[in-house]
Amino acid sequence: MPAKKDIPNTLITAAMKLAAEKSWHDVTMIDIAQTAGLSVAECYDHCRSKGDILRKFIYKIDREVLADLEDEDFDEPGHDRLIAVMMARFDALAAYRPALRSITDVHGDLGPADQLRAIKTHFGSMRWMLDAAGFRTGGLHGSLRIAGLTGIYARCFKYWLDDTSTDFGPTMARLDRELSKASVWDARVEKGLGKANKLCDRISKKYHRFAAKKSAPSDQTNSTQSPETGDNAPASSS
Repeated sequence: MPAKKDIPNTLITAAMKLAAEKSWHDVTMIDIAQTAGLSVAECYDHCRSKGDILRKFIYKIDREVLADLEDEDFDEPGHDRLIAVMMARFDALAAYRPALRSITDVHGDLGPADQLRAIKTHFGSMRWMLDAAGFRTGGLHGSLRIAGLTGIYARCFKYWLDDTSTDFGPTMARLDRELSKASVWDARVEKGLGKANKLCDRISKKYHRFAAKKSAPSDQTNSTQSPETGDNAPASSS
């Protein structure tokens, strides 16, 4: 039996092997456990479903891409860095391409709940790819960037599956075109959000000035009123 820390990778390897041999739809968790040389209980301890295995596979690819980054990579322009990061991802996926074809043919064989988790996982993955390329991913603008890159990756991934070149040159050219188009929209979004933020700041300042003026007369009236009543009030002359 493999060392405990290697069980997830062992399950991933077994799942990819089976997916390359037959339809992913026909692969069961029992098949994966047996191919991995594990008991069903051991498989259950680490992965509850095929969707779990696919998510762990994505994390594995993320880790490989990020581990290959070097300090000098961050000296390149953002567009070039992002292309390098995304192509490194395709390189990491290359060994699993037959299995990935089988998996994508049945859309991962995922139910509704697992599909939602898959979307979240891919968004998280693309966030890291953008971060690795030096792009900001916080706030509304960052979320739009992540959504945009997720769409670009999905289109380029389908193209890459049928790319028979040795260096994936056509895929890189497609990715370059997609990112170039996206950069135009990204600049427009950044400009638009900048204008919206300035407008919100002006409205906020006007509101606070109006509120301050509205409360000023009331404060002044309260300060000039004499609350002398009752026992402490001066007696009136008769």
